[in-house]
Parts: sequence; C-alpha cells; structure tokens
Amino acid sequence: MKFNIIAANDIKIFLRDRNAVILMFFLPMVIISVAGLALGGDFEQNIQISVLVVDLDNGDISKEFVEFLEDIDILDVDMESNEFAARDRVKDQEYGRLIIIPRGFTESTMMGENSEISIVVDPTEDSQNTVLEKIVEGYANGLSTNVVVVKTVAALGIPVYSEEQIFEVVDVANQFAQPLPVQVKTESTSSNLGEFTSFTHYVPGFAVMFVLFTSIGAGSVSLLKEQEAGTFRRLVVAPISKAEIIGGKITSTFFKGFVQLAVLMIFGHFVFDLYLGSDMLALAVLIAAIALSSTGLGLLVAVMVTTKDQADSVSNVLTLTMSAIGGSWWPLFIEPQFMQDIARLTITAWAMDGFYNLLYFDLGLAGILKEVGVLVFMTIVFFGLAISRFSFD
Repeated sequence: MKFNIIAANDIKIFLRDRNAVILMFFLPMVIISVAGLALGGDFEQNIQISVLVVDLDNGDISKEFVEFLEDIDILDVDMESNEFAARDRVKDQEYGRLIIIPRGFTESTMMGENSEISIVVDPTEDSQNTVLEKIVEGYANGLSTNVVVVKTVAALGIPVYSEEQIFEVVDVANQFAQPLPVQVKTESTSSNLGEFTSFTHYVPGFAVMFVLFTSIGAGSVSLLKEQEAGTFRRLVVAPISKAEIIGGKITSTFFKGFVQLAVLMIFGHFVFDLYLGSDMLALAVLIAAIALSSTGLGLLVAVMVTTKDQADSVSNVLTLTMSAIGGSWWPLFIEPQFMQDIARLTITAWAMDGFYNLLYFDLGLAGILKEVGVLVFMTIVFFGLAISRFSFD
C-alpha cells in the first residue's frame, strides 16, 4: 500500500511550514492559558448542583456516603428527614435532584444483600442530573464490590458470624484486589472534584476546537488547494489507486489532529496540573475518535464546496458553531435544554462528554464507550457521504 507514502509526504510538506506548526500548537496553548486564568473564577462559581438527601438508614455507611457528597465542591447538599416532603420539594422544582438512602442500607451492604439508592430528578435539568448520577454510581460501584466479596465468601461456605468478621473479609479482599475498580473511581472522583479548576474544562474544550480548525479547515482547504494547483490530478494519473490517494490524505489529516490534541492535553497536564485520568489507553482511544470524526467532516466539507475560500468559510462557521453549542466555551448544562439537544448533533458535545468521563470522573475505557461509539458512527456517516460525492476530475 502506498497511502503511507502520500501521508508521509503531506506531513513533511506541513512540517516545512514552521509558522503553521507554531500556530498549530502555540496559539491554542495561549488561548487555553488566557481563558483558564481569566475566566476560571466565574466558571467554577457557575458549577453548582443542588441536591436534597434523605437518609432513612442513619447507619455508618449511609453517613459516610452523605459526607462523601458534602465533600464535593460542585454539590450543594441539603438534608431532609421526610421522604414525602422531599419528593414534593423536587416536584415543586425547589430542588432539581433528590437522593434517597433506604432503611437498612448499612446492614444490607455489610451482609452481602442487594440494596438500592434512589435518585429522583427534574427531567428539565438533564445535564446536571447526569453529573450527579455518575457521582452516585461511582460510589455505589465501590459498595457493590464489597457486597460481591461477602456473597463470594458465603457461596464458598466460609463461616462469617459477626459484623467485625465481615469488615475483616472486605479489608483483606481490598488488599489483594488492587487496583480495586470502584475504589479507584471513588478516590479519583473525590480528589478530582475537590481540586476541580477551570482548566478541567478549558484545556479539552479549546483543544477540541483547534483540532476541528486543523482537521476540518486545514484538511479541506489543503485538498482543494491541490486540486486547484493540479498536483492532485498528477496523483490520479500516477500508478496509485484512488483508494490509496484518499487513504493517504485521510491519514495525514488524522495524524496531525491526533498529535495536536494529544500535545495540548499533555501541555495542560504539565503546565496546569490537569488530571488525565488513570487509563491512558482510554484517553488515546477518545483522542483518536475525535481526530477521525473531524477528519471525516473535513473531507465532507471538501467535496461539498468548489473553492478553498468556500472551504475556509464553511469550516470556520462549522467549527465555531459546534464549539459554542457543543460545550467548548462553557459547560453544556448552562445552556437551555433545546440547545443541549441540538448539541448532540455535534462532534464537540460527545468529545467533551468523553473528556469529562475520563478527566473528571475517571471512568476509564468502559466509561467512554458510548461517546466513542457515537463519534465512530459520525465518522462512518461523514466518510460515506464524502466518498459517495468525491470526484477525481
């Protein structure tokens, strides 16, 4: 296959343009730094999620859970003793979210029995509800692991006679099950949320925006420049298949987008202490999915317009619109619900959801499968439409 030769040649041509290389990395770093430092205070104040909690158990584990919620800076936790009164307060939209810890929760958890934490939400505040659900699910997963340990011990016929023995079984299991999945989630969630800064949003937000500029704008414009200059036609008549030509162009654009996004995330980590999550493979998969989908959109733009000036204008409009609607400039949950729904049509919204799941909730690869799946689906649609309309003339 000769597509790698075409891709390598495109990358060499790009690297010769030092100004383009500097702007590809230096300009995003400056914008990220300015935005994070200048808007950090207002951004952090805007992220406040009110939640009402009813603790019907009042046991050791339920109290630890309440303390866990109260330690999270973005949560404004209030307590209510009466479940029916609490439900009415959510129904009357005094609160958007309610957590109900059932009676016997501590005992059920320690005895290896199933239990359930209920979350009652106002459906008009979907994004904030999702944030709370992920926080609660992370903590509940940790408790679920302990329940599984106790059930396993019982299934093997090992006698456990007291609560102290149950605690001992759980402690021993935790020592031999490192890293314990839920334990990691619980610890990283509290530390990340506790140390949350504006850069947790602005680094991936603006990084995604500039990758869109690179992959959609520069990618589509460079292809049209070659068509206008006649170099693309020379490739067509060369002893290279059309699939290899397209593959080479796609590979070079994808590579530039992947490297740019990876470098900007590393920049955020070392300069602003941005937590990148515990699963580097998951981060690489997400970056690849974002770069691939934006590359596909860039190819689609190239076949939908006729000149590089048109491609430049269309790509700029698309990138800025997706960045504004999709959450690069501000978190999605401060937008009206209808705008949040529209945002689901953009690369940016799914990319930001994926980054939050990795950088904020530390959910690993399993936590971004939905976002990566949607981005891959977008990629297939973009490439399918583009290739069906592509002309080698």
